[in-house]
Amino acid sequence: MTEPHEHASNGAEPNGYEEAEDFTFTPEELVDWVESLVTMLESVDKSQNQFWCSQWWRHPEAVDRFRALYEQWLGAQAEGGMSSWWIDHYDRHASVLFTKRGPFGECGTKHMEKTARRILTTDHPPPSWAW
Repeated sequence: MTEPHEHASNGAEPNGYEEAEDFTFTPEELVDWVESLVTMLESVDKSQNQFWCSQWWRHPEAVDRFRALYEQWLGAQAEGGMSSWWIDHYDRHASVLFTKRGPFGECGTKHMEKTARRILTTDHPPPSWAW
């Protein structure tokens, strides 16, 4: 068993990874992972107002969320901790991904372009702004 602060003393990143490059992956690997993940999901049910799109890769937010999930999954596989991955990562992203207001909300059983893409706007803070 490792000591709680062992990683901090050996120069590793705070999340326990030696270097971010250890968890790089290709788009093809992400596609394979999403396809294998989806085949085991039983909790996405349209009758419960949960939605999926077989063309998930056409939804930029979904792609970013799946990339983040896959990166965390790789870490959980390497370090152990799949239970935490499901609870702390998958469940939180799934609660956004598969809802009516999520990226697949208008898709149902086939890909549909969003009729009104909600784009948030921002105003740039004044030069004197600081935190």
